Amino acid sequence: MKSKIINIIWLEYKGEIKKKPYQDFNYRISHCTSVQIEEYKEIYHNVGKRHSWFGRSGMSNDDLGKIIFNKKVEIHFIKENDKNIGFFEIDYSRDYLKDKELRIVHFGLIEKYIGKGLGIKLMNAAITRAYNLNIKKIILQTNSLDHKRALPFYKEYGFEVFAEETKNLIYAIN
Repeated sequence: MKSKIINIIWLEYKGEIKKKPYQDFNYRISHCTSVQIEEYKEIYHNVGKRHSWFGRSGMSNDDLGKIIFNKKVEIHFIKENDKNIGFFEIDYSRDYLKDKELRIVHFGLIEKYIGKGLGIKLMNAAITRAYNLNIKKIILQTNSLDHKRALPFYKEYGFEVFAEETKNLIYAIN
């Protein structure tokens, strides 16, 4: 077992929750209503491998399915042609959050697509989805293991930090 100290940062969106443009002729963002477990695991791995995303990787298919097949959890992919190059996952289940609240659980792009303006399009799609769901509050979390541009991106987009904590992350070494 190994451990690492990480800083966890919680943010709330302070911008206006409204429809925002996100269409692009080269990239398509869509809600995947029939995501397959292996497809989810692949994009989760491809986006998160450099940032120590391993929480969902070690889950059994049954446990993961209970999360991603929940009708108030949505997976939205950004695709180049038919290839998934990023995603966001939102959760607005009542047992998880307060009414009219949404949490962006995962958000990211495969490394080679970062820095091309696609993060803004992906976040615009998430904000538009919140608007369509009549959501009043959006929260997300990042941490010191995420991409170095994650926190500045969220702040530039209109998210503000409301809580921080430090944790000792313990993990197995393969």
